[in-house]
Amino acid sequence: MLRPIPARQPGGAPTTALRLGLDTLGTLPPDIARPSYDVRSLQPGVVHLGVGGFHRAHQAVYLDRLAGLGHRGWGVRGIGLRSNSHRDALAAQDHLYTVVELGTGAPRARVVGVLTDYLPAGGTAETDAAVAALADPRTQLVTVTVTAPAYAVATSAPGTAPTAFELVAQALRIRHRAGLAPFTVLSCDNLPDNGPAARRCVVEAAAALDPALARWVERTGAFPSSMADRITPPTSSEHRRLLRQELGVHDRAPVVTEPFSQWIVEDAFVGEAPPLADAGVDVVSDVRPYVAAKMRLLNAGHVALGFLGASTPNATTDAAMADPATGSLVERMLAEEVSPLLHPVPGLHLPTYLGEVLDRLRNPAIADPLSRLRRRGSVRMRNYVLPSLERAVLAGAPHLLLTEVVASWVDHLRRAAVTLEEGRATSEELAEELADPALARLLGPASRAAHDVRPFLAVADGFERLAGCPGFVQALQQSVTDREVGARAAAS
Repeated sequence: MLRPIPARQPGGAPTTALRLGLDTLGTLPPDIARPSYDVRSLQPGVVHLGVGGFHRAHQAVYLDRLAGLGHRGWGVRGIGLRSNSHRDALAAQDHLYTVVELGTGAPRARVVGVLTDYLPAGGTAETDAAVAALADPRTQLVTVTVTAPAYAVATSAPGTAPTAFELVAQALRIRHRAGLAPFTVLSCDNLPDNGPAARRCVVEAAAALDPALARWVERTGAFPSSMADRITPPTSSEHRRLLRQELGVHDRAPVVTEPFSQWIVEDAFVGEAPPLADAGVDVVSDVRPYVAAKMRLLNAGHVALGFLGASTPNATTDAAMADPATGSLVERMLAEEVSPLLHPVPGLHLPTYLGEVLDRLRNPAIADPLSRLRRRGSVRMRNYVLPSLERAVLAGAPHLLLTEVVASWVDHLRRAAVTLEEGRATSEELAEELADPALARLLGPASRAAHDVRPFLAVADGFERLAGCPGFVQALQQSVTDREVGARAAAS
């Protein structure tokens, strides 16, 4: 048995924190859920690209449930892409790790055993091993969590590591030459129409290898769309301390997350598909209504908190929701301006879902930094806020609070431009802080928007139709001007 580490339960009762591993599973504290199956019996039917905290707290948990129900053919081989920081830690504990759910009650923890291996993809030998895992005839499903910008670049520059989509294309070439069927590629990333986006990227990467391969992938491949939702913050030293001292487990690679979890998957697989519905996944014919509800409520709520909170002392989502002004405005925006515009979603009671969203935003145990929610602001605004705002404006529905969110974004960019003009920040520092692909063309118009917001709207992606709506332009202009006047008054 591995060496126990002294720990102490709340109230002073001494206990021991056991190092996590296959040899200690049976002796973990009874409150820790653990695999009910023989971890060594799993067959690797799934390969996951991008082994980050979100995957380990979300998709892997569902597949762990499947294994617990007796479906042993869906073990996961992970492939790291950009960062392999937890690879050695996971290998040292037999690829076991703990998922800790933090909500209003006591923490709940479970050990997940479905990860059977973790391969890097960097050098030639590593890439070959990753491609071999993907091409393995046992692989039936390839899941992907990268980042939204990764879908803009399907192929890598010469001399650099291959992209996720190039790895997939190389593996499909091997299977095609061997006369094997393709596997299903399931994107779990937070972008609209992620299935078609994954298809486009894989086909593009395949075309760079062989046009005939690209045609085969286009004709026979499967790329379901999905919606994956579970807030998963970075694991901190305090989280590790909680797990060690209060729950009795010494885990070098735990993940923390919220109690809420949702996974909606389009029923569009090729070959054998895991029985995801048995594990609580909603397998549906059309994912789009669920995606719209999530993006226009949860994601738009995050955007609103990020920018409305920029001029307040609040630093995290829970603090902003507790602020009587900011929290009330966001709650009213979602309830009065966004929810009424959503189409009915099969099996989803929108008032109940909205209540869950608000509770999640208030959860102090899963607080999200507002600064993170302001990164890539133009993309977030276009994807999450603009759809509701444009529909409301064109339909003559209430949209005052949605307009305030856009004004707060413009004002935040104006403030950033001022710091640049006054020499309090450099272009490089702003680019790092805001991470906005449109920053260069937005900063100048934003700096003058208090006097005329129309040049800003002319260069902001997605605002073309709203720029032609005089009532909206006037309301936005008034709000942006009021914000600058208020900022100058506060500074004087």
